[in-house]
Amino acid sequence: MPAQSVLDVMRRGYVLIVVLLLLLAVTGVGHTLLVMTRSEFFVSRARWEALTRRLAAEAGQKSTARVTSGADSLPLGSWVPMGSAPVPPRARYDASVVRLSPEVFLILAEGSLEGEPGRDRRVGLYWAMDPVSRFLAASGIVESGGPVHAEAGSMVDPSQLHDTPGPWREESCMPFRPGLDTPPVHAPLPRGELDEDPRAESGDGLGSGRVEPRLPSLGLLGHDALVAGADLRVPGTVSPAPIHRLGRCEVTSPTNWGAPLDAADPCAAYKPVTASEGSLIVNGGQGQGVLLISGDATFRGSARYYGLVVVAGDLQIIGESEIHGLVRVRGEVLLGGRSRIVGSACAALSALDAAQRLRELTPIPQSAWPDSH
Repeated sequence: MPAQSVLDVMRRGYVLIVVLLLLLAVTGVGHTLLVMTRSEFFVSRARWEALTRRLAAEAGQKSTARVTSGADSLPLGSWVPMGSAPVPPRARYDASVVRLSPEVFLILAEGSLEGEPGRDRRVGLYWAMDPVSRFLAASGIVESGGPVHAEAGSMVDPSQLHDTPGPWREESCMPFRPGLDTPPVHAPLPRGELDEDPRAESGDGLGSGRVEPRLPSLGLLGHDALVAGADLRVPGTVSPAPIHRLGRCEVTSPTNWGAPLDAADPCAAYKPVTASEGSLIVNGGQGQGVLLISGDATFRGSARYYGLVVVAGDLQIIGESEIHGLVRVRGEVLLGGRSRIVGSACAALSALDAAQRLRELTPIPQSAWPDSH
């Protein structure tokens, strides 16, 4: 074979070897990429499954908090199953709740994927207002951040604390007898003290440099939560009176605060949560429930109110006006003329019991959990 032919064969063989080596390298790279892709796929799938289970558990926790009704009827210390529900596309949750104390609840929710092993657990502490607990937490018939001034002829009257307010029917107070039979307050007379739960949100001053009045907290319910839970919003001056339509109580009117002075009235059982976004003058009339005033409050003209009155500023009661129940005021309290604040456990408890929007489960911040610091 000529020498040139031998050289051509050698060159072609070298090229073939190079090509084979390149093919082998490409195959190795491809295999490596395939392995990496499969690994990333399984890692991503595992992450997706874990995230889906977690989101399902969180959805179960939030859903259970929303739908839990009659929380005050749950037994203390016993787990109560709250059922399960699907969470699209493939997840579901199972939830249960335990009442740790009259106002503290623990919700446990587990998220899972249908047909897949593994579960994600989420727990949350929640608070819900208990009327008896809130009543027992009061330090007096009048709780105030400032002094209480009672002029001659006016008074803070604790003598009817356990009685059924007239003209209420006796049976209207029967559901609250357990609260009535327990000493309801540490001191029947005002002491000028206003205790607040530090876990309730606090108000900040606005950019104008003026600090807006903030309602005293009610347990974990701070100013914003209280206002958001109101059934009615009222203007600066009002003379409340029961309103009927076709023999039924008209509950949409901002001037209808129920009928505490007539047990036979269609509005006798209506006890709304009423809020004023500024100062309020109650010029006569009658009402009951929970009254929230984000400013100063004045009761005049023989006004009558039964329940809980919460005032962000000062409270003035003049003439022959009366408040039956409990009063919670951030500022000062002034009673003039022949006005009275009459302690009434039944009026306060029935008002808190009827305030359903204020009794929903509220998440307790994790920073407030035991051993969380």
